[in-house]
Amino acid sequence: MRSILVPVLLASVAQAYVDELVGEDQVFNAVLDNLFDRVLEASQLHGDADLDSSTLAKTHPDFSRALQAASNQRAMSSMFPAPVASRSQIAVRGPCQASMGKRAVTCSAKPKVSVGLVGAGLVGKDLIAQIESNPPNGLDISVVAVARSSVMALGAGAPKNAADGKGDPTDLVKLGDFMTGQEGTKVIVDCTADDGPSEYYAAWLEKGINVVTPNKKMGSGPLKRYKEVMAAAEKGGVKWYYEATVGAGLPIITTVQDLIKTGDKVTKIEGIFSGTLSYLFNQPPGQAFSALIADADKNGFTEPDPRDDLSGTDVQRKTVILARECGLEIDMDDVPVESLVPKPLESWEPTAEEKAQGLAKVFIEKMKEYDADMTARMEKADAAGEVLRYVGSIDVKAKKASVSLSSFPKNHPFAATQYADNIVSFASERYTPRPLVVQGPGAGAAVTAGGVFADVLRAGGVFR
Repeated sequence: MRSILVPVLLASVAQAYVDELVGEDQVFNAVLDNLFDRVLEASQLHGDADLDSSTLAKTHPDFSRALQAASNQRAMSSMFPAPVASRSQIAVRGPCQASMGKRAVTCSAKPKVSVGLVGAGLVGKDLIAQIESNPPNGLDISVVAVARSSVMALGAGAPKNAADGKGDPTDLVKLGDFMTGQEGTKVIVDCTADDGPSEYYAAWLEKGINVVTPNKKMGSGPLKRYKEVMAAAEKGGVKWYYEATVGAGLPIITTVQDLIKTGDKVTKIEGIFSGTLSYLFNQPPGQAFSALIADADKNGFTEPDPRDDLSGTDVQRKTVILARECGLEIDMDDVPVESLVPKPLESWEPTAEEKAQGLAKVFIEKMKEYDADMTARMEKADAAGEVLRYVGSIDVKAKKASVSLSSFPKNHPFAATQYADNIVSFASERYTPRPLVVQGPGAGAAVTAGGVFADVLRAGGVFR
């Protein structure tokens, strides 16, 4: 590309110089037309060779003559000023193309985005598939590194090599060093659910590498570390993107950010942030709670240990992330959580025999002893014309957040959720008395990978 870009830029300088001095003089326009013709010839003759100013002067003497002629005409043009002509437009955008009718030359190079992936589970694999099958028009994007739990593949063919177990032992410091040497915009995507990779975010960001993640551990982790990562992104001139940490592919984080950036004042955020708990309470009334959990387990909604869902910790993390987005400096311990796990079962440790039967199956059996309590709550809500929903709530004015099982009228937006929907309402000075509501699937590999992919494209400048 440089073989055409250098002469094009020099030619445009000469044209602007001549236009400014002598206007639409036919002689000089003819010279410039000839120069642009030579430039186009050079792009074909020299191919990928670099053309510096000395090479251009040797192969295209018209360039030197144009500037010399312009200089000789300075006095005359001041005595007989001509109207200033409009300049020809030179657009630099990608592989070079030219239209000589107006001496317009367009150069376009596809923006390059190099992606390094940490974690190649369901979301990571889906992300690779989306990047490889749906590269946006005009963008050169590729996965150049994949780090799994034990092996890391770098360079060409990284996704396949990592899948085949080929590469070096995983080293996230080495991964960061490798990414700094890649072309274009550099992005590391953390698709793990572990806290380990979070410890490297600051170092990557300071090196000028954007970080994208659906991993909630950094966003809801220690406030001090959270601030350090934000500062590292600013220092490195890049960004940390985490839209998919809340609501998977739903526009939750960006909605809060857009409201605040445009001067609105968010007063309250409430949301159903767990697909599993949404599914449980969207089922028809009259069923035992243990039966609902069994159904959710059968349909693949619960974790291997259902207590991971019923404890509310996942919702708590998402609530902290959104609270911090609104300016609240809080940690997990500042957000009280109503666990749906009965107290006696919180510390229950299954025996080897129980584990062999299946942890979820044994837990569900033990939950049957406590069905009456939840059944009573459901019946009470139904009698009042309400429904139960497990909600994370942020009161921005009071600077408080909480997570609990709450009752809502049947005409409330939260009562209209279906299947495993996530739904979030944003009350603000603009959106009052009716809040802004975002609703849709908030879990699943495909939609989560889609949210991550969107953040990668934001990092690459495709959209903001």
